[in-house]
Amino acid sequence: MRKACFFLLLFSAVPAVVAAAQPRIVHGDDVSRMPFPGHDTALLADAASTPGAAAVLELDLPPRTFGAPPHIHAREDEFFYVVQGQVEFLDRDQRQLAGPGSLVVLPRGHLHGFWNPTDTPAKMLLIVTPGEFASFFDDVVAEIERTNADTPERIGELIARAAAAREVEIRMDALPAGVMESLAD
Repeated sequence: MRKACFFLLLFSAVPAVVAAAQPRIVHGDDVSRMPFPGHDTALLADAASTPGAAAVLELDLPPRTFGAPPHIHAREDEFFYVVQGQVEFLDRDQRQLAGPGSLVVLPRGHLHGFWNPTDTPAKMLLIVTPGEFASFFDDVVAEIERTNADTPERIGELIARAAAAREVEIRMDALPAGVMESLAD
């Protein structure tokens, strides 16, 4: 009888979990883009709309732009899928170029960063778990607008504060030599 009650309780709870996240199609035209420093970002699905509490974002990296400086997440795992172009990723102290069809898995506690070192645009999907981290992009853009931050130094300070509040450590000392110069060419 106990087993039957347990299974009854278990299966009666399943529809409530499934009902929280409903199937849907997100069309590119229905998504607003955020002008995040270095790349436009679009939130395709947030943590509340996915059963695994993941967020899915689309990142557009113009030619020769920085995506993210070297950093370490304490609480999130990130998965980047390159849709078009080439993106260079920092993996601890190694640099690796990833092209269309590449999946880059970056677990929490792992030093990483990325940029577009080429003369062509790049596009990636980013999946973040847990997905609450997606608010980072909105918060930074809102703070830039609120404070009228207009220099790389001021914008960098805002990004560093927002990152620190989410237990993300930015490590500019780990940026490989020559990366900034190659982006400026």
